[in-house]
Amino acid sequence: MKVQVALALALLALSPVAVTAETQEEQQACTDDAFNFCGHVIPDRDRVAACLNQNLSRISSACRVVMIRYSKSASDPRDRVTSTKQ
Repeated sequence: MKVQVALALALLALSPVAVTAETQEEQQACTDDAFNFCGHVIPDRDRVAACLNQNLSRISSACRVVMIRYSKSASDPRDRVTSTKQ
């Protein structure tokens, strides 16, 4: 039961932030790493994302690809919406 609750919290922690996984496959790629390296900050999704980024050299290659992809898109100014009002 505790494992199921922890898994549910991890999936919630990893889901809706720009820096974290958006698809179910991407969530699955990072779930084990979130538990192994960042369990101490679950369920705070922002802290989980920061922790995974801090551990890029230690996490699985699948999760690393996801984290790098979302880190780049979050920092790419072309992805930001700007107002056209004057």
